[in-house]
Amino acid sequence: MSPTVQRREFLTALGAGIAGLAGCVGNLPGTSGGVDRTIYVGAYHWGFIIVDESGEEQDRISLQRNDVLRVVSFNTLASQAVQSLPASIRDALPDHEALEERNEERIPAPADGDFHELLEEANEQYPDHSLAIMPSGQVHMGGGMMMHPVALPQNATRSIVRQLGATQRGDYTLSCLTYCGYGHPYMEIDGGIVIT
Repeated sequence: MSPTVQRREFLTALGAGIAGLAGCVGNLPGTSGGVDRTIYVGAYHWGFIIVDESGEEQDRISLQRNDVLRVVSFNTLASQAVQSLPASIRDALPDHEALEERNEERIPAPADGDFHELLEEANEQYPDHSLAIMPSGQVHMGGGMMMHPVALPQNATRSIVRQLGATQRGDYTLSCLTYCGYGHPYMEIDGGIVIT
């Protein structure tokens, strides 16, 4: 074998070893795996609640470009998934009545029918939600989506975890793309994530 082939094989093996080690080192136990921030997003009829790692509810999450965001999402009606969350997150979740009050403050009253009855009907007939994160002002499923929709069914036994790179500056909207009754068109947080 010539020295050139041996050198090439050595460099190839060395490069593969370094690349493999780089992938492993970032995920060693006790490290954050390169995650800059973790948020918990609970979907309810007809809105979302964002809670940070400390258990504080947030109206908006601010990130720097190139940050890595871990999104832990769940349906607030999925009792097993909620029970699997850290206690500080479970304790931060408002009760059903508080969430209904939020809805009444921000969703127009129906022209015909009772708001409370429509909510109860939605809880029974349309218990599932989804979460998508996309640039604010875009048509649903438009270009530049930050996170494709994840299903958040009522019968989920665990939360859904996605890790996202904050690659493009701008405001991003959290939105439900699963029909969930009267208030579905209002189930979003416009500008819920801001990347600077």
